[in-house]
Amino acid sequence: MDDWRHKYGTPFLNPMMMMRSRHLLSLSTACLFVGLFCLSTAIGQIQTGEAPPKPGPLPSPAPLNIVPTAPLPPATDAGAKVDVNSIAKIPYEALIKIAQSDASQPKDAEVYTLHISSKIEGVTPSQIQLYLDRPAAPKVLKVDANGYFLVPHNEELMKENPDLVSNQPKGSLNLEVKLSLPKPELPAITDGQVSYQALFKPILLLNDSMKQVDPNFGDPDQQQFAIEITTGVEGWVRMQRKFGARTLAPDTDGSVWIAYEKLHFDEDPTIQIMPKNAPLSVRPITAAQAAAIRAR
Repeated sequence: MDDWRHKYGTPFLNPMMMMRSRHLLSLSTACLFVGLFCLSTAIGQIQTGEAPPKPGPLPSPAPLNIVPTAPLPPATDAGAKVDVNSIAKIPYEALIKIAQSDASQPKDAEVYTLHISSKIEGVTPSQIQLYLDRPAAPKVLKVDANGYFLVPHNEELMKENPDLVSNQPKGSLNLEVKLSLPKPELPAITDGQVSYQALFKPILLLNDSMKQVDPNFGDPDQQQFAIEITTGVEGWVRMQRKFGARTLAPDTDGSVWIAYEKLHFDEDPTIQIMPKNAPLSVRPITAAQAAAIRAR
């Protein structure tokens, strides 16, 4: 398995996971940005040497002043009020599960090193404050200037399972870990045709790996992988189903997108591609992008 870097974060940053010449690039170790602290909305950016377009800036949330059980200084305006339920937090067990999915660290480590960053423009790592909300007293986990922090791992903490709490809004933080992924291959396209199941089996294999960190990854209303077929503006893709064919026209960039559908997988229609040698790619997409693809 070859080394492979892949960023995984929320929201989707128009990332790309390229599979050219019918093969997934020889990549296996992914660098993941897990949307913290709401794992159900995690998404990935997979980089394979081509830089994706930059996303627009995220809207800035209302300023927060967090004064729950930990003696942390406020990150923003001292007079602001905050609902404790609106801040980013995650149970310790879930945090350790994420850390143990990191292929670069041993699963039985006494201390894990994680990297954290904010999706909010202008928020630096030094402004992110973290603590374990332990029953006896909060334990502050210092984030250094580069966004790295240490997480202790022991039986006592596993039994307590305290929340890791931040001074940032829920869903605004990313954790970076490396995940070992399988090395699937896209099927051979014979005379411009391929079965739906053959086309999407690599997607299901990748989804299973992603679910190690985000159990909801790949669900219809969650972030997922999709197939992009670069047909050019004059090309097309046709799905030959039992009760008729459906032709999918390319978008303005000359690409046809297909999101995974269990109904289609079970039926296994034939996919016809024109031009017959159109390159295939696998790209991670947001739930909104998946809905837009299906609407087409």
